[in-house]
This record gives sequence, C-alpha cells and structure tokens, in this order.
Amino acid sequence: MKILHIITSLGDGGAEGVLYRICCNDFKNEHVVVSLIDEGKYGELLSKNQIRVYTLNMKSAMFSVTSLFKLIKILIKLIKILREEKPNIVQTWLYHADFFGSIAAKLARVKKIIWNVRHSDLDKNETKKSLLILVKILAKLSYIIPKKIIFCSQKSIKIHEKIGYDKKKSIYIANGYDLKKFKSNPVREKLLKSKYNLSRKVPILGNVARFRPHKDHKSLLEALYFLKKNKVFFKCILVGLEINKKNKKLIGMIKKFKLHNEIILLGSQKDINVIMNVIDIHIMSSKSGEAFPNVVAEAMACGTPCIATDVGDASIIVEKTGWIVQPSNSRELAMTIKKALIDLKSNNWKNMCFKAKKRIGNEFSIGKMTNRYSQIWKEILVD
Repeated sequence: MKILHIITSLGDGGAEGVLYRICCNDFKNEHVVVSLIDEGKYGELLSKNQIRVYTLNMKSAMFSVTSLFKLIKILIKLIKILREEKPNIVQTWLYHADFFGSIAAKLARVKKIIWNVRHSDLDKNETKKSLLILVKILAKLSYIIPKKIIFCSQKSIKIHEKIGYDKKKSIYIANGYDLKKFKSNPVREKLLKSKYNLSRKVPILGNVARFRPHKDHKSLLEALYFLKKNKVFFKCILVGLEINKKNKKLIGMIKKFKLHNEIILLGSQKDINVIMNVIDIHIMSSKSGEAFPNVVAEAMACGTPCIATDVGDASIIVEKTGWIVQPSNSRELAMTIKKALIDLKSNNWKNMCFKAKKRIGNEFSIGKMTNRYSQIWKEILVD
C-alpha cells in the first residue's frame, strides 16, 4: 500500500517529527512525503531513510488571496505529483495541508483521503483570524472529503467537534516514541556540562520550546525570578528556534527578571535527548496551542520528570509521574518548581524518573502508534 503524506512544512515541529517516525518505522507500506513549503529539518532525514520527498516551496504569504495565481501553479504541481505517484491513500497533516491537499487529491481523483489534526486550542485571542476562518471551512468540508480525521489529542477532538467537525470520523491516535532514541549519551552530556560549567550541586532545569507567544516564556522566566528572590539556586537551559542572544525580546525579559546568571540559551538543537538527559526537570510553560506536547513525552522517555501546564493532553501524558499547573500562573509554577526541587533531593527521585520513562514505554510506544495507523489505512482501503 502506498501512502502519500502532504504536510505544510518539514521544519522542526511536533507533527513533522511524528510523520518522520511513522515513515521510518512502518515497514509494511510505502511512504511518499510532499511538503508545501520547504525541506526543513525532516526532509533531509526522510531522504536519508529512502523516503521520497517533494517540496513545493510555497511561501507562507501565498496563503493570502492576493497570491491566488501562484497558489494555482503550486496546486497544479501537487496534482501532477499525485497522478504520477498514484497513492492508495492521501494523508494530510495540519490545517493548510488538509485544505490544499484535499483539493489536489480530489482533482487527481484520489478517493481515500485522511486528515491529521495536530492543533488543540483555538483561542480567538491567540489564533490568527485567517486560521479560524480556515478551520470553519474545514469543519464544513469534513462531512464530504476525508474518510477519517486523526487527532493526536483527546482534548483536540472535543474542541474540533464543538466547532463542527464530523463526529463520526474522529479517531484518536496518541504520538509514539522509540525509547532507544532517548538513551543517555555520556560523552556528549559531559561535553555540554563542561562547556557551560554545569554542576550536579546546582539543579538543572530545562525548557525546550521555540520562541512563540503561546509557549509563554514570560511566565516561565517570571516563575524563575520568584525562585531566585527566595534564594533558590538553579540553572535553566532554554532550547529552541530563536532562543538565542539575537532575540532582543527574550534578552529583554531575562534582564528584566535579573536571570542572566541562571539562564543558558542554546538555540535549536538536533540531539534533544542529550539536553533531556542533562537536565533534572523539564518545564513546559505553554498557555495554549498544544495538542500532544512532544517535549513532555521526550523528556519522560529520557527518565526526566516534567512540570507541565494543563494544556492539550499534557495531564494525560504526565499522569502521576510529574506535576501539572494552570497556564499563565507564574506563582503557581514557581511553587511547583520549588516542590519538585525538594523532591529531587529525596530518596524517591530515582523511582520517579523510572516511572516517567516506563509510562512512555508502556503507553506511548512507536510500535503502538505505527500499528494503529497501519490498521486505519487497511480499514479505509477496503471501505
């Protein structure tokens, strides 16, 4: 069976990572990937794993009506790829790909189309108006285009069904992870600790998130400021796109909260497992926009307990292995970090680390995820 995936881009994101893992771990089917925008991080990795990758070089500004002519040209390219590849199933990822991919697939006479929704919160104050309009259009189209709609978050299903998505087509498939990929790398970890003078005498916190408003770095930094005021010692590693000294807004917040001695900025990193194995506690401070936060599961897969805000399915992932706090509440976050740092010194800490890793292995394995996708594709093919 040939599955052709259409995704908005192949940059360093959660959906892109899941698509990559599916293509590289499902050996029963042939996979082809089309990126509407660029090759990004995962395009190269997919190609190295013998997965055919097409990029259409669409610019984000092209999503506007003023670029209609350019959009039509890209749509024609996509239709041509679909006709040449002749896939059994087209699976689209993310809203723009759900929309453009569905139109192209229909025009190429592909009958089996699946959408993949990776977004959870659609807060009117945090979401672009154009995206909200697109989602409402997709809600109407959900009754006539896709055979199924896959969600990675139980919360996301409720939100989209409330908007108007066809309830009969919703399927929940949690993200899956290969624990072998998250093993400790003592050499790399030692180099990182040496480079930034990290000592086990001082607790190491971490936050892996690109610099976007919904990731709410402000609340995290404010919480860390409260800790510092209360004479709590720590180092905090920040990792992600635009997490560097060139980011004036971020540097301004670090100066405002007087955290220049406590914060380490690492920017984008390929080997996230190295970071996750160096830190003692991972903190996710997002206030919206999360469906199934990969960074939480990835930290836990390394045996690193997590503090996470109650967004998307974070509480389902963490369960009893860490701590859940309310979004945009820096004081509650500070108190929870303080409590976690007390637990870090206890005899029970190793057990907490073991339980975090075990939960990902038992409930969110790569095998469980790929088998579920393969099962859905088979069912749709014979439908």
